[in-house]
Amino acid sequence: MEEARKLTEGQPTRWVAGDFDPLLAAHSRRLRELAEPGRLLVVAVNDPARPLLPRRARAELVAALAMVDYVVPDGGGGSFEQLNDTSVTEQLIAHIARRHSQEGGQ
Repeated sequence: MEEARKLTEGQPTRWVAGDFDPLLAAHSRRLRELAEPGRLLVVAVNDPARPLLPRRARAELVAALAMVDYVVPDGGGGSFEQLNDTSVTEQLIAHIARRHSQEGGQ
């Protein structure tokens, strides 16, 4: 976090945080909406209560997105815009459960 602050010092920067558990197309679309030309995008990867993927894996996936300039672990205590992406994960889990039950649990 400290390193990211030093690297972005004096530059227009948007700080965004989310769980990205797992990283979905909806996350990519939202980050693309938040990215602006001439402004760095720093993304913090938070830990949800019961993560599906390790934070390091989620951070690597977020870092691979072209619009993201820097990734930091855990945005707690920083002034990050929260994506509040828990509902995105819950929708995915519900969708998978419906598909699983429709296919007879096989």
